[in-house]
Order: sequence, then structure tokens, then C-alpha cells
Amino acid sequence: MMLEKSKIGCIQEKQQRLIVPDLARGTALLGIAMANAVQSWVVNDWSLGPSSTVGGVRPDNTPDIVAAVFTGMFVRVRGLPMFCMLLGFGIGLIEASLQRKGYTTKESRRVLIRRYGLLAVFGLAHGFVLFDGDIMLVYGLMGIALAWCFTLSTRTLRRIAYWFFGGYAVFAGSGAVGAYFGYFNPLPSSRPMTADLFTFGDYFARNLRGEIAALGQIPITFVGLVGVLLIGYIWAREGVLANVSAHRRTLVTWVVIAGMVIVFVGLPWGLAAAGVVSTELEPVFFMLNQAFGFLTGPGILAILALLTEKLNNRVPGWAYAFVALGKRSMSGYIAQSVFFIILVTPAGFGLGADASVSGKLGIGLLVFVLTLLLAALLEAWGKPGPFEWAHRRLAYGPTGRIEPKSAPAPA
Repeated sequence: MMLEKSKIGCIQEKQQRLIVPDLARGTALLGIAMANAVQSWVVNDWSLGPSSTVGGVRPDNTPDIVAAVFTGMFVRVRGLPMFCMLLGFGIGLIEASLQRKGYTTKESRRVLIRRYGLLAVFGLAHGFVLFDGDIMLVYGLMGIALAWCFTLSTRTLRRIAYWFFGGYAVFAGSGAVGAYFGYFNPLPSSRPMTADLFTFGDYFARNLRGEIAALGQIPITFVGLVGVLLIGYIWAREGVLANVSAHRRTLVTWVVIAGMVIVFVGLPWGLAAAGVVSTELEPVFFMLNQAFGFLTGPGILAILALLTEKLNNRVPGWAYAFVALGKRSMSGYIAQSVFFIILVTPAGFGLGADASVSGKLGIGLLVFVLTLLLAALLEAWGKPGPFEWAHRRLAYGPTGRIEPKSAPAPA
């Protein structure tokens, strides 16, 4: 079945590259660096027990209290959903390009499966070699799944997305109920410490074991994020980011949804972790954030779209580095792992051995800034990210782009 005419018409590639997806990818990588610093990379005594869900809060320490609230509202389960949203959006743009260049449905599906199969392979390698918290493998698998579904109508895809939203919210939300009644405690009592990784060999050996265990979590992660992926894909079909004014109601709706999650879930979670309100609420709101945090992905992307509407896809100076990183998001994401290994393990600089949440966020920010600088240099030199370069050539051939199957139809 060929695509509906509206599907193709709404995803017309513009002469000028859209600024919002690249800006959003760069911004999402900031959230990912901070979240991973708090959750995965800097593991110490503050990563256990009360306040551990936000990285640890020192008693009566104002910077930590502020950082805990900031983490609850804007860091944990914020960057990855937006990144996943952009993955779906990108698949929609690629599909439209394939259709315009004369590819049949079967041929388009084959190209998409090859591209996102390679992404899964890159993610698997990244997970086993560098970081057992890799997300690219799951993204690649979701891209493959969507390649088999892109002939479905927008209405059907939206219904599927909402079913996944609801199902995952019930699943993860049940953990909040269990935490409230004391049947379940998500706060860890023991974890492998970063300070115990005396050599790089220690790190790589533990990471290998961690990745093997992490593979078992793929189905849960897939179910939690696939609804956001579908919404991003639908936005590409409907031209939401290409014509912000025509879709303002959709964008504002998602901003309101994200705002509600941030204010009514993220804020009380941060306050509980910081001890401003009852600490017994920390595991409850932590689980509620796991259940509903993914809904912030479309909303944060919508905020960026609304704020940049008047730029007409021109890149202002303040956004230059973020957009540059967004164009090289895979390389930036993998580079984060390299920088974290060098900076936080005892074999490297050993930063953050006794860091609580404010220090961990600072390390995450440092890693992000380093990747931002590298991306800006590559942009100034006119060079692509190395992993983007390899991915596109493996997926599309020597030219690194989708070549027309036939002459495009006259405009």
C-alpha cells in the first residue's frame, strides 16, 4: 500500500534545513549527560538510600537542595524521551524522501531496516565496549519495528501510541502504588562503586557484565519509549515542526502536558529527595516520574519549536554550537561515554569520588561542554561527525545520501 497523499505532502523537505530538530538534539544531549552522571557514571555512597534517586543530597546544603529539585523537574526522564521523539521525526522525514525519490514501499522499508539495523549494531557495540546504559540499540530496534508499520494510517498509529502510553503508565505507576504502601522500595541499598574501578580494565570488565544484564531490560525500555517515537513520526507526517503556526494547538497541548508532569511529579519528587517535604514520598514520586516522565519529550520539543518559530530556520549565534552538536548527535552521545570514562574512573582523573547531586550535575555539564566544543569545531571545519559519516555510508552507499531511483516529479 502506498502512502496517503497527505503523508507525503506534509513532510515536504524545505530548501533550508529545519533548525528545531538539531537544536533539540543538542539540548537533549545536555539532559542525557546530566542524567547519566547522576544515575550511572558517578556512583558513590551518595548513590545509596534516601535522596539517591537524584544523586544524593547533603544535609542543609543549599546547592544540593536546588540541584535535587532541578534534577527532579528537568533532568531525569527528560532528555531520552525528547531524543526518542526526534528519532521518530527523523524516520518520517527519511520515509518521505524515499517516496519522493521513487522508492516503492518495499524498497523504502528495506532502506529503513538497513539504516536502523546498523544503528542497533552501533548501539550494541557502544554498550559492550563503553557504556552499559546505551540507548541506541533500543532506538535501532524501534526504527526497525516502525519500518514495518509506516503504511498504517496516522489515526491508527496515534491510537497505538496512546495504548503504549497507557499501558506503560499503568505498569510503572503500579510501582508508585507499591512504594506508597511499602511493598516496593526502588531506593538501592548497594551498587558497584565507581571508586572501585582502579584500572581501565576493571571498568571494561564490569561494563561487559553490566551490558549483558542490561539486555534483559530492553523490552521494558522499548514499551516505555515506543509511544513517544510514534508521536514524533506523526509530527513529521503532519508537518508540525515545518509549520508551527498551523499546529500551535497541538504544540501548546503537549507543553501543558509536560508542564503538569514537571510541576506535579518532578517538583514534589525533588523536594522529597531534598528533605524539604517528607522523604517517604521520594520513592513514590520517583516511580511516578518513571511512569509519566516520557510525556515530557513532545512537550519540551514543542517549547523549542514555539520559541524558535520567528527565526525562520536561521541559526543565531547562541544556538550555533547546540545545532552543530545536534547534527552530530550520535558522535556526541558516544563521545560522552569516552569523556566520562576518562574523567570519573580512578584510572583517569577520578572526579566525583564524594560528589553529591550538585557535583554530579557539574561533571555532566563539563562532559556536555566538551562535546559541544568538539561539535562546534567540526561545524567550523565543515566536517561531519565520524559516526554519522560511517552510518550514512554503510546505510546509503558511497555518497552517504539517498540517491533517486527515478527522476523526481515536476514541482
